[in-house]
Amino acid sequence: MDDRRVPPDVAAAAGLLALGGAVTVMVHVPQTRVLVQRVDDAWYHLLQRTHSPTRTAVSRALDVAFGTTVDWTVRAAVTARLVRRRQWAALAAWTVTIVLGEVSVGPLKSAVDRPRPGLPMTRTTMASYPSGHALAAATTAPGVVIALVPPGPARRRLLAVAVPLASATALSRTSLNAHWLSDVVGGFALGTGYALGAPRLVGLIRALGGGRQRRPRRGRGDPPRRVD
Repeated sequence: MDDRRVPPDVAAAAGLLALGGAVTVMVHVPQTRVLVQRVDDAWYHLLQRTHSPTRTAVSRALDVAFGTTVDWTVRAAVTARLVRRRQWAALAAWTVTIVLGEVSVGPLKSAVDRPRPGLPMTRTTMASYPSGHALAAATTAPGVVIALVPPGPARRRLLAVAVPLASATALSRTSLNAHWLSDVVGGFALGTGYALGAPRLVGLIRALGGGRQRRPRRGRGDPPRRVD
């Protein structure tokens, strides 16, 4: 068996972050933004032609469920639980996930400075790319599972629910004409990549730090260690 095989979560995180980075570059660069906009326009017009009251109701429900108030309430509750249980490694990974997601939104919106679609059905602020809702849902939903559930089958089953829920929330923003398709694809890819990658990053940092700290210190009365 090849022990050098890349773990699935690392491969998924790397792939998603690469996708998010690629979409960001394509939306930002004028030459490629034209091509992306064609796809976004086609998706936008498809949604207008296939308007459904049920789809709109579901989209509005997800808009509230992953809105700022509910999202930050859940984040605060998860943080308090980790602190109460003194799960410092999980808390560090959870914090890194949320911080990476939050610090990505403002700078990217300012850098890309993309106008939003017309006829929005919900309140919007700032520029269009990336979707803050998509990024927040993608960090929070999988992030909660990773923070609270130990690695194993139960975590995998819950992630199989959390990740599609985050993707549905991202797509719901296009149903409400709040974002272009590429806005939510980029936001979802970055957010999920952060959620999957942050625990590995924290674990690597702890392993490197622990390796330096575990070196034994020889006492004054200890005999010199034998070197064979």
